Amino acid sequence: MSSLLNPLLSYLLLYKYLFLFVLDYAAALILPLPTNPALLAVGAFAGQGYYFNLWISLGVVVIANTLGDLTGYGITRKYGEAAIRLLRLNRLRFFRNLEAELRTDAKITVFTTRFAGALSPVANFLAGMVGVPFMTFLPYDFLGNFIEPGAALTLGWIAGSYWNEFSGLLDTLAAIVAVAVIMFILYRIHRRMAKKYSS
Repeated sequence: MSSLLNPLLSYLLLYKYLFLFVLDYAAALILPLPTNPALLAVGAFAGQGYYFNLWISLGVVVIANTLGDLTGYGITRKYGEAAIRLLRLNRLRFFRNLEAELRTDAKITVFTTRFAGALSPVANFLAGMVGVPFMTFLPYDFLGNFIEPGAALTLGWIAGSYWNEFSGLLDTLAAIVAVAVIMFILYRIHRRMAKKYSS
């Protein structure tokens, strides 16, 4: 992933906010791109007064992430039922349990999965498939998309020219948070199943 970072930074410096938008939109939709190190760099540049403004960058990233999430959600909201039948996902117990979790606790699931890295696009697709209401999905998605990249940009702002040393730490922290979110969701699914079968 770090081999991608240097070309991405070159494009960021060349196309600034346009490329920042494209990068975060693509990552929110489905592509596993190193957005956190890129956001650290953008925050560092903004902190030193080069190329970027912190608040404009945050606005661009929040809008890009939210639109990427809404694209995945919208596609599966419209075509999800056919995809479920085609892929026979409804036969998988884990899928049925995750579907029940999203239906029951959509707000907390949508919000927490904003911090789960690659799980975030999966949660968007599932939220669309199970028919999470748009007005439930949007505010919790937006809030998570404000906090998560805002933290990376702020850390880059604070780190300044030392942002690269924090890149590995942020990746490790992001992985820990992603595992914690997945464990949290699995725990909630397990608890719900245990309650269901004990009744």
